[in-house]
This record gives sequence, structure tokens and C-alpha cells, in this order.
Amino acid sequence: MKQAFRAIGFAAIALFSTTGMANTGTRQIAINASSAFFSVYRDAGMAGAIVRIQGCYNGAKTRDAYVFCLAMDTQAQRLERSTSTRMNSPMHSYFSEEAFDSRLRVLERWYPSKSQLDYAKNQMMDGLEAGIKAEVARIEKK
Repeated sequence: MKQAFRAIGFAAIALFSTTGMANTGTRQIAINASSAFFSVYRDAGMAGAIVRIQGCYNGAKTRDAYVFCLAMDTQAQRLERSTSTRMNSPMHSYFSEEAFDSRLRVLERWYPSKSQLDYAKNQMMDGLEAGIKAEVARIEKK
């Protein structure tokens, strides 16, 4: 029971300690990764983006580097899923559920507790949402 309260307390401290901050590190990394993904996607399409993401993973030696790669990967997967659904076509095999889940599981190396991992994933998704909004705003300015 004490462990449950400690876990809840830790999660609350983590949540409230970042309230008011513009961006957590993970969120900002995801925003930057989203921008990088859309830049590559505009120039080289999804095939070029996949090559860039694979190269990113090959060079990722730190948690932040891996989060950057995973955020680009996640943004690409989200766009691929949306596009393939609208076009009623299969997703690229790079984004198969098994392959993507295996890349996602690597994140557990750097976040040993479930609460830390979940918080990092939530911050990454918040950053990706901000990245999509920024891309839409860029398109609308044209």
C-alpha cells in the first residue's frame, strides 16, 4: 500500500513540477523531431523519411537521441496510417505493429519505471501534436 502511495505521490510531483513550464525536455525534443520529419517528408516523401528515421536510430546513443528518432518515427507512422486509411491502401511494412512496437519498447531502457515511461510517452505525444499544429500553420501561411 505504501508503494502505491509513493508511486502516486511521485507521479503527482512530476506532473505538478512541470506545470507552468512551456516545454519539458521530451516535449521539446518531439516538437523538434516533428519539424525534422515534415521537412524530410516534404522533400523526399515517406520513403525518404523512413531512410532518415532508420539512420537516426543507427546513430542514437543517448536517451534524448532515441526519443528524437522515436518521435520522428511516430509522426511518420501517424501520417502513414491516416493516408493509407483514406486511400484504402496498406501501410508501409516499416510501420507494421510488431516492428513499431519493438522500436517503442527500446524506450524502456531509459525509463525504468512505468510512471516515468508513461510520462515520457505523454510528453512526446504532446510535442507531436504541437508539431502537427505548427506544420498546419506553416501550410496555411502559403
